[in-house]
Amino acid sequence: MKVFISDDLEKHRLWLTEVITAQLDDLQFDYQLASVWQPDDVLQAVQASSGPNLYFLDIVLKQTTNGIELASKIWDYDPDGFIVYVTVRDDMMPATLSAMTTPTGFISKVDMFDKAKFVPRVRKVLQVIKKRLLTLQQAPEPTLTLKSGALLLKLRLRDIVYCEKVHGLRTSRIVTTNQAYLVHKNLSTIKTQLTGCHFFNDFQSYALNLDCIVTVNFNKGVVTMTNGDRLTFSRGTIKKLRAYYQTQE
Repeated sequence: MKVFISDDLEKHRLWLTEVITAQLDDLQFDYQLASVWQPDDVLQAVQASSGPNLYFLDIVLKQTTNGIELASKIWDYDPDGFIVYVTVRDDMMPATLSAMTTPTGFISKVDMFDKAKFVPRVRKVLQVIKKRLLTLQQAPEPTLTLKSGALLLKLRLRDIVYCEKVHGLRTSRIVTTNQAYLVHKNLSTIKTQLTGCHFFNDFQSYALNLDCIVTVNFNKGVVTMTNGDRLTFSRGTIKKLRAYYQTQE
């Protein structure tokens, strides 16, 4: 686990680093402190790491990207990461919710530099994260397991970009982040296992990993996936995906 502390005020950043690392050590976290704090550098480092990581972000960064925008981009690469906002702007908490970046913790900078008051806030958040990490480590990784002829396939659900029915055959194609598999299974059978992650199964001939959707053009019925594939649907079919997103607003 990498720990990022992103605050553009050096005095604040150094003090936060001292307090946070002391509590991480005391709670026996296995972590590596990241040396970068600027948004672009943080995102570059996140893309190169496996996660889940821990991020302490100041909301009002005097950069081209603020803390809320940074959190949203972080979750594109580290959806299981832990976001903790550390800021004087308590009034911006509603904005973090509307931006779909609900944090694990929200620590006010009021009483900053007063360890007697500030340290317990940091420790409380870290204790919650510690419990969640233990739960994640104990929970089995959701997988898709299929036997097709001599092929025994076991794939992590988060690695599956989409599945599609091969028309005219009792066959399906499973597309992952780095490979595609042709299996002699009905798509409906495969869909019964696509429940542990964020899958959209309402299309008759496709199952889409919602976390792997990059763009949706509802007018043209085109869905672009993270692996670059462009999937085309009729207007009647794409309405089902539009209806799903409307329920999430």
